[in-house]
Amino acid sequence: MKKRNLIVSLFLAGIIVVAIIIWGTNQPEKLPTAPSFAQAGNDQSDVVLYFGQECPHCKDVDKFIVDNQIEQKVIFAEREVWHNVDNQAEMDEKIMECALDKNKVGVPFLFIRGKCYIGVADVEKQFKKEAGIQ
Repeated sequence: MKKRNLIVSLFLAGIIVVAIIIWGTNQPEKLPTAPSFAQAGNDQSDVVLYFGQECPHCKDVDKFIVDNQIEQKVIFAEREVWHNVDNQAEMDEKIMECALDKNKVGVPFLFIRGKCYIGVADVEKQFKKEAGIQ
């Protein structure tokens, strides 16, 4: 009887171990991901890209970021401002910090360590500089 109980216990322990292994392999991998226009990005970044969801110029910048693998070379946050009033208010603060007229600033808008860059050409140029692409 003791031998049978031992075999049953070992069998149940084996099933539990296998179940844990199977459960563990089915969990999503939690790797750091690069920001995309669909995500909020890194809140601690000193490089922040502000964009509008439907903005065609922002889509050009997004394509540039993907094509040049900028997200692998530069840590930056992204903030959608057309549909998020908190992000818009944050962008307005950055605009004021750069002493710009908020009525004349649109997206794409890049804020890097106290400096502001507006428009596709300036944003891409600064991302190239940050990424070491020349």
